[in-house]
Amino acid sequence: MSDLYDILDPWGPPSSGATNASAPASTGILGVSNLEESSRRCLDNVALPVVYAVAFSAAQKAGGGRVTRDALQQTLEFSGLPRHVTGQIVLTADTGADSLAQRDFNLALAMVALAQKNMSPTLESVMFHKEDLPVPELDGVETLISSSNMHSSMPPGRGRLDAPDDPWSSASAGPGAVASSTAALGSMSLATNGTETASLPANADSTKKEHQQRTAGKDSSASQTFVPGINMDELQWKLDKEDVSIKESAERGGIVFKHTNYEISTRSFSSMVVRRYRDFDWISNYLVTRYPYRMHANIPPKGFPGKLMQLYFANKELDRKFLDNRIKGLTRFASAILRIPFLRRDALVIQFFTNTDEFGHVLKVGNLDMEAEDIDVEDELGSTPWPEVQQTYAAFDDFYAQVARDEERYRTQITSLEKIARYKQAIGDELNVYSDTMRLINAPRESVSGSRKFHVQAASKRTLDSNLNELSMSFSDASLLEKAHGEVQKTISAEYLRRVYDVVISMKLMMDRMRRMEKRKDIQRVCERNDANRKAMAQLNGESPVPDSDRSSTDRLERLLREDAAELQLLNHEQRCIEARFYLELARYKCYESFLQTHYHGYIEEQIKHHTMTLNAWKQALSTADDLPTDPLGFIS
Repeated sequence: MSDLYDILDPWGPPSSGATNASAPASTGILGVSNLEESSRRCLDNVALPVVYAVAFSAAQKAGGGRVTRDALQQTLEFSGLPRHVTGQIVLTADTGADSLAQRDFNLALAMVALAQKNMSPTLESVMFHKEDLPVPELDGVETLISSSNMHSSMPPGRGRLDAPDDPWSSASAGPGAVASSTAALGSMSLATNGTETASLPANADSTKKEHQQRTAGKDSSASQTFVPGINMDELQWKLDKEDVSIKESAERGGIVFKHTNYEISTRSFSSMVVRRYRDFDWISNYLVTRYPYRMHANIPPKGFPGKLMQLYFANKELDRKFLDNRIKGLTRFASAILRIPFLRRDALVIQFFTNTDEFGHVLKVGNLDMEAEDIDVEDELGSTPWPEVQQTYAAFDDFYAQVARDEERYRTQITSLEKIARYKQAIGDELNVYSDTMRLINAPRESVSGSRKFHVQAASKRTLDSNLNELSMSFSDASLLEKAHGEVQKTISAEYLRRVYDVVISMKLMMDRMRRMEKRKDIQRVCERNDANRKAMAQLNGESPVPDSDRSSTDRLERLLREDAAELQLLNHEQRCIEARFYLELARYKCYESFLQTHYHGYIEEQIKHHTMTLNAWKQALSTADDLPTDPLGFIS
């Protein structure tokens, strides 16, 4: 039974010959698995509503004759779903080809329909509900194409997009219903927030204008959404993946005052370098200076120098627990750096993980760029409208409060898991003590005084001692299971939550930097000064002719106005960079929540595994307990 207590891989050993049924099928640029290919064909023989053909034609028009990934994103923006949901749907539907087939496009719309009904937008859900799929609502998608093109693409038959036989519809058609005899364009449902709808005019320009008028002034959640242009490299969301392995070096550095060196092995670079904590601290400060408006990995604290100095002078080993925790923290820090696409391409980061020279020497000879990155706002935002970025930044304080609540929640969860782990270890220890008392070898020797008749063991006594020894083994097995479960809680489950917690802390620190660096007050100050100078200039220009004594004042004011204009342009650019980067980093922060599925799936799976093994151990103990003798006379006969 030794394999039952192996805690090195708590989620089960990897299988090289079979695919884990619980693992998600690969999507997008990673290719399509056989299992996923069968699920992608699940709608081939399903009669779909006409909105699928309408939206496909709209996407073709937006993509210049073919449905590209960008065209699909533009189409899904009319669904009213949050941008992180539509972004995930696009990733699932995309097979990596240059354009999407109608089959993949239909799957994307089906996932949209499920998400709009608060269902899980996955391929598995589409396959399960393929016979009773809800109808997707794409408010305003008709603006992508002309009326004639869309009408010609519609197949005969069902003419309504909000078909009354929709099994997910909770209410009958009301004032927002559209007559089934309406033309192809007019048949599209435009219900938004319960408002009344009307048939769309045939002219696409007037349709777009009317749609803008209807949506103006409504709640921002009801307006069309845009997928932020962030790098969707899946590796950055997989917090359980570690590309770096760090261990303590056998050789310590320093001549008088020794310091610990760490050996860093990186799989992606196929390299092994030696670094000290000061090097990690330097690269952390460099990244914050170079990329001030981005989230960064958190480095573990330096510790307590006074205590460490005492340990050094006393010629003692560094506190093992402190060192182990630091190695874990440095591993999280280094792995987080290499998960983020723009960081692992940084020249100094590459030198940090690949150059075998001392990092201090690398810094001396290297030509380092310590200037903050310059952001091209238009290129970063893509098709995202600037008003949406401004509205998001206007809610900065609300998002900061939300991040603070996330910090408190994850800290409490980590503390609870650590307590559970300690309880499990304590239960295991007490079960082991209990099992030791049941073994015959631990029982005190019997006295031989008095009549020997009562010192001869009866048959029931011998059976009892034998079975108690077996029960002791079962209690010992249960003790090992509890200890192993506690170790998993501490080293795996709590560790995964710490990585999510690190993301929350990095988001909070980034927002703190943005608060300190924002330029709105500076812009207001320069504008007020500029207005005062303009008024002074107007007063001087009002005097005709201008006296020679005031010519110098005029020249000075003109110079100040030019300087203010240049400073105001720079401040406005920096403020736009801050607002745009906050919008994009907020989207990245929300994407990290996708890792919670991995965490909770593993946590619950481990609970099931533990309780299954514990149940089997106690069932075996029960059969032994049932064999204990029950006849009282058998112990004295």
